[in-house]
Amino acid sequence: MSKRPLDYRLRQERIALMLDRHHLCHEGFAQELGLSRQYWSQLFNRRRPLSPRVRARLLTNPRLQNVPESELWDVLSHAIQAD
Repeated sequence: MSKRPLDYRLRQERIALMLDRHHLCHEGFAQELGLSRQYWSQLFNRRRPLSPRVRARLLTNPRLQNVPESELWDVLSHAIQAD
């Protein structure tokens, strides 16, 4: 059995709290991160994994300062069967 690369998925709760606290809409936060609204929506709704670039942007965003990675995303590991 081999493993695929890790899959990082956004934890919506922490991001939603931050958006509410700062009175910020999803579109505004997507712009802060340099992402399109559509791509951010896919990330926020866990339809797409977080790329290393997006993870770095989340970690360097001033609004998320001092928030540990474990509160920003889940790390999933998927085992695949070898034929």
